[in-house]
Amino acid sequence: MAGQNVSDLKLVIIELDGCIFPLNHYRYNFYKNLCKKQKVAMDRQTFYNALGNMFTMYDSLPLSSTTNSSSFNQTVEKDLYDYLEVKGIKPNDGVMELLEYLKQKDIKIAVVSTHKTKDAIRYLEKGKLYNRIDYVIGTDTKLQPFPSTDIIDFLVEKYGVNKSQTLLITSIGQLLDSGHAAGINLIYVEDLVKAGDKEHTISYEVSKSMYETLNDIIFGRYEDFSMYQSILGMDDNMSPEELHSVRGHLADVYSGDNDLMDIVNKTYEWRLSELNVDPVALDDEITKTQQLKIIKQEELEKEAQRLEEEKRQQEEVPEELPAEEEEELPLDDTEESTSELSLEDELAGLEDMLSAIERGAQENEEPAEELVEDDLEAELKALEDSLPSLDEEEEEPAEEDEEAVEEEATKEFKPVDKPKEFFFPDDDETSLSLDKQATGELDSVIDKIFSEEEKETEEEKETDKEEPKKKKVTLEKVGSALMNILYTFSLSLVILVVGLLIYTSLQASFEHGVLSFVKDIYLVYSNIANAFMSAILTVLHAIIPPIPSYANWMKNNGVISSAAAGVANVYFFNTFIIAIVEVVVYFINKKKDKE
Repeated sequence: MAGQNVSDLKLVIIELDGCIFPLNHYRYNFYKNLCKKQKVAMDRQTFYNALGNMFTMYDSLPLSSTTNSSSFNQTVEKDLYDYLEVKGIKPNDGVMELLEYLKQKDIKIAVVSTHKTKDAIRYLEKGKLYNRIDYVIGTDTKLQPFPSTDIIDFLVEKYGVNKSQTLLITSIGQLLDSGHAAGINLIYVEDLVKAGDKEHTISYEVSKSMYETLNDIIFGRYEDFSMYQSILGMDDNMSPEELHSVRGHLADVYSGDNDLMDIVNKTYEWRLSELNVDPVALDDEITKTQQLKIIKQEELEKEAQRLEEEKRQQEEVPEELPAEEEEELPLDDTEESTSELSLEDELAGLEDMLSAIERGAQENEEPAEELVEDDLEAELKALEDSLPSLDEEEEEPAEEDEEAVEEEATKEFKPVDKPKEFFFPDDDETSLSLDKQATGELDSVIDKIFSEEEKETEEEKETDKEEPKKKKVTLEKVGSALMNILYTFSLSLVILVVGLLIYTSLQASFEHGVLSFVKDIYLVYSNIANAFMSAILTVLHAIIPPIPSYANWMKNNGVISSAAAGVANVYFFNTFIIAIVEVVVYFINKKKDKE
């Protein structure tokens, strides 16, 4: 039931007759055999409804007209005790474990019985449980018997605890009603009959055995729906309408996951209970509001359609566009031919320029007077101007003119260190003649070109060498990462195994000796690990449904037991902590290396 929780228990009240011992089964069998002898019909549900008060329980049963209820009850209880004294009596499965857990957590234990207090104490002594109980009370006191809340109110006041810190474990309907009226947490244990709608509605959980009850208490902190509200997007400041909207969105997203939707609905109901809002009344109110909005929206749409229809009728027929505004398409390729002609004219102009340059080279035999050494284009242009025409024969200058040219070139240009010599064929018609100045300039240009090509070649070689190195480094990094992962899991496993060996060898000291505080520390650490795995599996199950939820992992995984699952949670949490430490150390070392 939303609003109940078992995360902060201080007092647990346990019913004796059906939860600790199967006394109600013995009473039912005794009464059924007696009815059978008298040929009177008897069923479990009728007997179950009569339980709760030893003074009146037999008044509503079939043999009440022939027997006195008070004397009959005394006879039944005496015979039952004598029978169990001979046969022996053992507590139900899971009772010893539950009592031991509550003692470890320093939670007070009170036992209530629907019969006499002294009989309840004798049964507890027979079952060797009396020294584990803090208080025993029956219905033979001055307090009003069940379904009154007097006994529960007395125990809550005696131990000075809040009702939210009190839990009642019962298998009887009248005690369940009493606990509900007192406002405490309830766990119903199925005994004579299966739980019905009432038991499911007002109970925190319904269990089939005391083992399941223990499991509900241990892991009940994860059913504290306040821890889910932030994950599900339900803020404390949200109004009931906003909570309803969030719940509707989550229902659409997780419609196929019943477990997750159960958490969503219970968290939603818990938030509404904190606001003192009835979920059913809220749903009805929101439904009515939505229906009114839909009706209003339909009316607005109809009105808009009517106005649109009137506007359409009033509009005139649109005028046709004149033929002159049609898009004109070109009928010929005038532009293309124009562009072709302009390109031919440009080529013709370039040919005229080249022929003019050749004629100028023939008329002017002296080298150009000005060269721009730093500009590569200017050097090539100067070299081109110094070349003779290939179309006409080169005229041989006079000896005097040649000497004058050499002297002038020596004055205007600095000599080039070790100029390279170029040799051409001796064919008079095709041979080229370069002076020393032009040869040096051409050599410098060629040197630059070859040096650039050599640099590019060297860079390509270095790139080719670096590629296998990068691949090798990548493989080394992958291998190192895998080794670190294996190391982390192995270290976590070693720590867990060593811890289990130490606990096994010194179990007595850990349980009740000087090392009991170590066990308490481990329990706290184990609870943190369980909470960590619960959060991880909840998120993963929401994203990937095949991954089991936390409840299925702990109870119904079909591979390992619940205890082994708890140990596995600790192992995974250890691995996570070790991985975090390794990452932090890695970044610290990396920062030191940079410095």
